[in-house]
Amino acid sequence: MIFDAENMFFEGKELSASTLQSDILKVGPGEASDPLILFVQHKKEGSGTLSVSLVTSETEDFSESTTLATYEAFPVKAKLPRGNKGYLKLTAASTYSAGAITAGLVIDDDVLV
Repeated sequence: MIFDAENMFFEGKELSASTLQSDILKVGPGEASDPLILFVQHKKEGSGTLSVSLVTSETEDFSESTTLATYEAFPVKAKLPRGNKGYLKLTAASTYSAGAITAGLVIDDDVLV
């Protein structure tokens, strides 16, 4: 799997017992016949829970947004769900006191490096 810096939500972002907002990706509205794959992994340290929601909006400020999917089992390797309005971000709710999260859009999640 190859990560593209322009398609990363979180890149080794430290987890803490809080809600994290990812970088915002401008992907343009509409659907693809062969959608990108959302890949999310986290490095756990200690015990806790993690929930990641994929959110979309027509505007970069996310004043009106829609949650497309929520994930609680990791790693996530899922095709981008339908409903994209042009901007995407992840919201991660964590109870871990340590660890890290990496998430991005990839073309192929099964390529061995």
